[in-house]
Amino acid sequence: MDIRFGIAGLGAIANRFAKVINSDETSGVVLSAVASKDAGRAAAFAKTHNSSCFYGSYEELADDPNIDIVYIATTHNFHFENAKLFIERGKNVICEKPFFLTKKDAEEIYALAKEKNVFVMEAMWTRCLPAFRKTLEWVRSGRIGDVKLIDASFCFNTPFDPKNRLFNPELAGGALYDGGVYPIEFITGIAGQTPNAVNAFAVKGKSGVDEYATVDLSFQNGILGQARCGVSVFANNDAHIYGTRGSIHIDYFIGAKTCELRDENGNTAERFESSFEDGFCFEINHAAALLREGKKESGLISFSDTIDCAGIFDIVRERCGLI
Repeated sequence: MDIRFGIAGLGAIANRFAKVINSDETSGVVLSAVASKDAGRAAAFAKTHNSSCFYGSYEELADDPNIDIVYIATTHNFHFENAKLFIERGKNVICEKPFFLTKKDAEEIYALAKEKNVFVMEAMWTRCLPAFRKTLEWVRSGRIGDVKLIDASFCFNTPFDPKNRLFNPELAGGALYDGGVYPIEFITGIAGQTPNAVNAFAVKGKSGVDEYATVDLSFQNGILGQARCGVSVFANNDAHIYGTRGSIHIDYFIGAKTCELRDENGNTAERFESSFEDGFCFEINHAAALLREGKKESGLISFSDTIDCAGIFDIVRERCGLI
């Protein structure tokens, strides 16, 4: 059975998502409809990506009976209202990261999803990568002993432009939302718990958004984590997990194709490699498989993890005086 996708919001990330749906790396999925607030833009997108239908409003997409799941690709500040629209109309939803800006919004949407009995998942595609799943397998099976420390970075350097969404507070810009969500959810995914303490430091730029930040996390099981993010600074963008009997190293963890298991002396004990053109394929295939099974939640990207991340955002904003 083909899973029929609709896309709401037709920017750069939606182009990438649509391209992967139509690639050989996905199976049993089709792009059935796209929607934008600009009908002309929707028509052009549909033509480029072979979508059978296009709409000039999200309401029309929400009412299309031939759509199994909607991928929300609008800017962060619209995720809550868009998700609420589609869920209220009984649509399954996968929403770009970060799904939510606040814990309150997250809890409201997931309560609504349970009420309407629909599938909902944050599009945290990095959790679906084979290298992350292998890393999780090594951790859960005790290959590095008890995990003690986790660190992860996602930083990039973008020239300042107040019109760029990354620097625009009205569009929920800033390093925390656009970059920090990745290392934060990497750490919580490995730790397997809600953090019991959060601390953070951020530096704000000319427009008032955070341009780079560090977030420290402490967990009840004794794990400490540090997430680093930035939109105006380069970093190595790797992740490390340190345990009592070894460590795991992941190069460029947000799109990782490899991971290394190392012994106490730092020597490589095992290396995992995977090959793919675009890692979005794993997220798309994962969501489609869950829908075929009638599942309402992903075990890889759980409701609780997404809610925890939104709660961390709340604390960081308060601690750092972010808009």
